[in-house]
Amino acid sequence: MNWTSDNYYFTKLKKEELFELIHFYLRTTAEYYNLDDSLNEEYTHHYKNLLGEDLSFFDTSIYYVLRDRKMHNIHASIRITYWDRETILPIQKLFSVSKEELLSQKVNHYWHIGRFIISKKIEGQRISILKKMLFDAFFSPYFLDNGLIIAECDKKLVSTLLKLGIPSYELGSPIIYLYSETLPIYIRTEWLDYFIQKNKVAQYCLANSDDSDSFAIKAKHMGFHDNNGSKNRVSN
Repeated sequence: MNWTSDNYYFTKLKKEELFELIHFYLRTTAEYYNLDDSLNEEYTHHYKNLLGEDLSFFDTSIYYVLRDRKMHNIHASIRITYWDRETILPIQKLFSVSKEELLSQKVNHYWHIGRFIISKKIEGQRISILKKMLFDAFFSPYFLDNGLIIAECDKKLVSTLLKLGIPSYELGSPIIYLYSETLPIYIRTEWLDYFIQKNKVAQYCLANSDDSDSFAIKAKHMGFHDNNGSKNRVSN
C-alpha cells in the first residue's frame, strides 16, 4: 500500500481477531457519543449480534484495519463482503428491505460494506486514512464492475461520501442504530468512477488487484459469473 505512517500501518484482519475488532468498533462508536462503554447488558447484546454477523460474512470478506506500530492495537477498520445472496444482511433485518428488492437491481455482483470507523484518538491524518480505507474497500467492486454495494450508513458518513464524489441511493428512512442516525443505502459501482480515478495515483497498489482477483474467484465458485468479464478500469 502506498499510504505510509511512522505511527500506524494497514493490515488485514484474521478470523481469530474478530473479537478484538468488535470490541474496538463498539467502544469507538460509544466514544463518539460520549457514552459509557462498560460491559453492560446493552453492550453484550450488540457484541453478540455483531460477532454473529461477522462470523457469517468472514469467508467472503476482506477486513482492512489500521494498527499502531507500538502496541498493534486497532485504530480504524472497514469490511467489504461479496454477498452470496443468501446470508441475511443487516439492512434486511433493520429496515425490512427484502432480498427481492435488492436483487431487482439485476447486476452481476452484490456487495456489503460495514465496520467502517476511525478512532477519535487519531489526529492529523484522518482524511488520508479515510480515503485509503475507502479506496481499498471500493476497489474490488469497482474492478469487477456492474455491481451494487449495500450498506447501513451513518447519515453524516453519507454526506461525507458525497463530498468525496461518491453518491448513494437511500432505500428508506433513517433509524437510530448503534447510537447514530443510520440510513439504508446502495451505491452502484459505476458511481465510484470519479473517486477511484481521482485517488488511484496516491492509493493504488498491487494488493488491490490481488484482492479483486480473490473476490473474482469466490464469485466464480458461488456460480456468479460476470457476463462482460472483469475489466481493469484504473486507466493511466
